[in-house]
Amino acid sequence: MRIRHIFWLTLALVCQLLAAVWADEYRLLDDSTIKGKPSAFDENGVVFNLDTGGFSHRVAWGKFTQDSLKRLAQDEKLRSMAEPFIEIPPEARPKPKPIILKQVPHVERPVGRTTFLSSFTTPLGLAIVGLLYAANLFAAYEIGRYRNRPIAGVCGISALLPLLGPLIFLASPTLGEPETGEAEMAVAETTAPGVPAAGSPGGSTSRKLGAVGVQPPAGGGGLRVAATAEKPGAGGGQSARKIFKRGDFTFNRRFMETQFSGFFRIVPLESEKDLVMVIHTAKQEHVGRRISRISANDMYLQLQQGGGTKEVRVSFGEIAQITVRHKDDTGPA
Repeated sequence: MRIRHIFWLTLALVCQLLAAVWADEYRLLDDSTIKGKPSAFDENGVVFNLDTGGFSHRVAWGKFTQDSLKRLAQDEKLRSMAEPFIEIPPEARPKPKPIILKQVPHVERPVGRTTFLSSFTTPLGLAIVGLLYAANLFAAYEIGRYRNRPIAGVCGISALLPLLGPLIFLASPTLGEPETGEAEMAVAETTAPGVPAAGSPGGSTSRKLGAVGVQPPAGGGGLRVAATAEKPGAGGGQSARKIFKRGDFTFNRRFMETQFSGFFRIVPLESEKDLVMVIHTAKQEHVGRRISRISANDMYLQLQQGGGTKEVRVSFGEIAQITVRHKDDTGPA
């Protein structure tokens, strides 16, 4: 019986000695070692069951050497936490994929000799030329209206001479209304019953040389030429008046520049030097010799008073009637 107890005691001592010999040894970066088996672990480190008895403090994963980390990674439970701290040798790193340069498609160069004019033979170049030609005709149309010239003739010449034609007419002076002497003629177009006549308040704006009454012939529509009656002034037989009433005409800047172009000159023509412009408003009337300035909404009229001149501003919206007469014609408006 005593021999059996001695046997078991001896076996326990041998196992303890073998466990001490077989205990794992883990080296740290500070050259210290820990002998024992991992007892508890987490992402912050490992706690060891020391072979000398007791437990160690928690050792962080970053304090182990690479050999110690590899030994800890052999345990299935510790592998997922130890592997991120194990350095991969350069030869074991995956090689980057080689860069393959691909050929980029290039635009084909035109064959043959190229010039600046050859760019207009392309579809885009032809479209640009077409737009420029249309803009040339539109400019000719507007210049013809502005300079009071035949629009068909201006557009025709501009079509044959692009860019040059509109510049020629733009540089030329504005044509005034034709003068017919003492008896000024106006052509009035009659319309069908119920349709407003041209120049009437219900119709479109027209241009007249004077206050000409339009009387359609009894037999039906047609054209009739009527002459304004001559109104003699104080000095005898003066030229006939020209009367422009609101409702028959639209008073704006374009109307003033086309109908009264002679009043814009500093030195009037021989046939216009004795004419004056009488502007009737709701409050008063102004007798002027020259239009000194004009804008989109009003104009400035120079009045002849005694030996000097005075400038007055007249708004287009205030004008009720404009009369052009001889300076000696003092008859009623």
